[in-house]
Amino acid sequence: MMKLHKIRKKSGETLVEVVASMFIFLILFGILQGAISYSHASMEQNKKIRAQNKEIIRNLASAEQTSGSNQTLQFVATTPEMDRIGNQVFSVDLNLASKQVSYTDSQGANQIITFYTYGLAGTSETQAAGGTPQ
Repeated sequence: MMKLHKIRKKSGETLVEVVASMFIFLILFGILQGAISYSHASMEQNKKIRAQNKEIIRNLASAEQTSGSNQTLQFVATTPEMDRIGNQVFSVDLNLASKQVSYTDSQGANQIITFYTYGLAGTSETQAAGGTPQ
């Protein structure tokens, strides 16, 4: 009977162990809450950016194209250091033009972005080359 009494006396957790485990749990819970909060904010920002891009693309399709200039791009052979090692390999005649698109940014301000377009000289088909904000 003596042995049984000693085992019962030493079983269980102390108050210090319970408080320490609660403290560790609260720290982990705080880290998890911060990660969820950051993820939610990122998702909201992503939605705003996607809405802006959708507006820009919609406006780009209906924007007026300014008349461009005909230019010739010449391609030459070079080294990896961009030293010219040969004559002209080929050239392409292009018609360069631009389109301006306006949109509302996340702060509510109206912005204008310019897209430069290109197409083969003598054809009406053009491709968007990319936008640059002003």
